[in-house]
Amino acid sequence: MIVYTWFVVAFFAAFVLVNSTVLVLAAIEVRRYVARASSSSLRRMLRSPLIPPISVLVPAFNEAAGIVDSVRSLLALDYRQLEVIVISDGSTDDTVGGLIGHFDLRLVLRPQPPFLPHAPVKAVYTSRSQLRLIVIDKENGGKADSLNAGINYASYPLFCTLDADSILEQDALAKAALPFVEDPERTVATGGMVRVANGCRVERGRVMEAHLPRSPLAMFQVIEYVRGFFGTRTGWSAINALLIVSGAFGLFRRDTVIAAGGYKTGMVGEDLELVARLHRTCRKARRPYRIVYVPDPVCWTEAPDRVRFLRRQRQRWYRGCVETVLMHRGMLFNPRYRAVGMIALPTMLVFEIIGPVIELSGYAVTLAAVLIGSISPVTFLLFLAISVLYGQVLTIGAVVLEDVTPNRHPVWAETRRMRWYAWAENVGYRQLMQAWRIGGLWQLVRKSGWGTMERSGLSN
Repeated sequence: MIVYTWFVVAFFAAFVLVNSTVLVLAAIEVRRYVARASSSSLRRMLRSPLIPPISVLVPAFNEAAGIVDSVRSLLALDYRQLEVIVISDGSTDDTVGGLIGHFDLRLVLRPQPPFLPHAPVKAVYTSRSQLRLIVIDKENGGKADSLNAGINYASYPLFCTLDADSILEQDALAKAALPFVEDPERTVATGGMVRVANGCRVERGRVMEAHLPRSPLAMFQVIEYVRGFFGTRTGWSAINALLIVSGAFGLFRRDTVIAAGGYKTGMVGEDLELVARLHRTCRKARRPYRIVYVPDPVCWTEAPDRVRFLRRQRQRWYRGCVETVLMHRGMLFNPRYRAVGMIALPTMLVFEIIGPVIELSGYAVTLAAVLIGSISPVTFLLFLAISVLYGQVLTIGAVVLEDVTPNRHPVWAETRRMRWYAWAENVGYRQLMQAWRIGGLWQLVRKSGWGTMERSGLSN
């Protein structure tokens, strides 16, 4: 028992070392980004004829509550040339009908492109006016299947994936596209910041006033998102070992994704798996490449604010990690894949997949050791205090990094509330998340589907 307790202590020490290093790398990367990015350079890029056109792909399943506002806001984005492609994945509500009626769409005959396989397309609609809007009505096949259909029908060399309930800031596409302009030969994918929109005032598909959520469950997710994006993804991007470009907001080279085989269907972590496969494909081809996290472009999304929906989400995320590591296990500790194979994937395996089991069992074993007298209560409380304090350090460090970007959150002045939730998440919430993640293993064994997610729509 005492040996396992010290093993848990060593695990925590390794966690501190890895995450502290990633946070330092993130600080260096954010400083570089702020130094080279400015509003004037962004305006010049938007006027440049060299800016790459983008196809925005919006997979939708029963999204009638907010799809019209989402599409309206996308068509109004500050970008020189884009098209919006909504892929209705066998929706049974008025998702397609609402779009047809509001945007005056007409049925067109278009041959199904052969690049990537997907479920049959029932109908394709385009605008009668000059709007660059395409609506694909297809049979149900899942999110990955819908994205493959969207990639097939896309006209432009870059495509952006966006959840139907998400809202982009006006300049988000331009900022996400900046690495493709700076380094068009090597850049294959970029991702941006995702913020929780719960509590914000949203009108007609735009965030008019940003506020922190009133729901405690959503507030805990705000802490996680800030720490995950600024404290983690920015650091991994600095060494070209970024393993996830969020499905809620990512930008990709269409030809590279098609060459890699598109999104893999039949799994729930299609965004994570695709990025791992892009790393693998480019390394095997000995092609110089970059997969970049850009800390400034912002996408607002509706976070689950009910326990059962949050549980399903976290179980899917965990299951996606397990599936991806199993599928790409040949990259683990393989120097051919450099930082991805030697650092990023092993870190995911140890801390994201095995970590929940070690942490929860560590609580039980350590508490038992205290009760039988193997460890003094003072030592146990000291270790607990250090772990909670380190969680605060990670959160505050991520908030500081976010604060120096041009597009800082306008309500970070409420730091006292942020700090309180950063403390509180360590007592109950974190342990619950770890238990739910382990439940994702059972989902993997059963091959469960995504489950349903309730959408209330963000617009007031």
